[in-house]
Amino acid sequence: MLIVFFRALILYCIVFLVIRLMGKKELSKVQPFELAIIIVISDLASAPMSSRGMSLLDGIVPIITLLLAYSIFLLLNNSSNKVQDIVCGVPILIIKDGKIQEDEFNKQKYTVSDLMSQLHEKDIFNIEDVKYGIIETNGNLSVIKNDENLQKLPLNIIEDGKYAESNIKILEIRKEKIDNILKKKKLKIEEILYARIDENNNLVYQIKTKGVQIWNS
Repeated sequence: MLIVFFRALILYCIVFLVIRLMGKKELSKVQPFELAIIIVISDLASAPMSSRGMSLLDGIVPIITLLLAYSIFLLLNNSSNKVQDIVCGVPILIIKDGKIQEDEFNKQKYTVSDLMSQLHEKDIFNIEDVKYGIIETNGNLSVIKNDENLQKLPLNIIEDGKYAESNIKILEIRKEKIDNILKKKKLKIEEILYARIDENNNLVYQIKTKGVQIWNS
């Protein structure tokens, strides 16, 4: 029993360390590929934890391998918007001006009951009260209500030195417009940590290693 105790303790510490190295996220906010790795890691740890006939290395080596694979996968994911969209999906505008966007609604295989359930969790009981409703890449529903008086979605058009393609599509902004703004400001997209266009049509952005700045377009 003492051996099983120490085996369980060692593997628990390793699994805990690996998950901590994967970054601070609530379980409800992890991406599908991250959740898959967490599930596989827990399964790999369970067998050598209770079996005396199995070497601890049989559990530790695959877990460390998955951590390395996750790190490489994350680098690929962050290097390309297209890879990120394929792996993590894209935000979906499902409610606009109090109306369900039926094409996206059907693509996501939603039901009205599913949607209402998520709205109820946010103390919203009428779809007409919603200005914008967006399904995030982790499946959560983000909502902006009519009484918040926002005429434009506060979505980033540039993130981590790259176009936020899905947000640009939702906002219906042409890339040429963004390019012209950057050209006037003598900025390169690779220099920008994030950027968005605010309610007054100003470009709000942060240059990497510098603070937030506002440029009146």
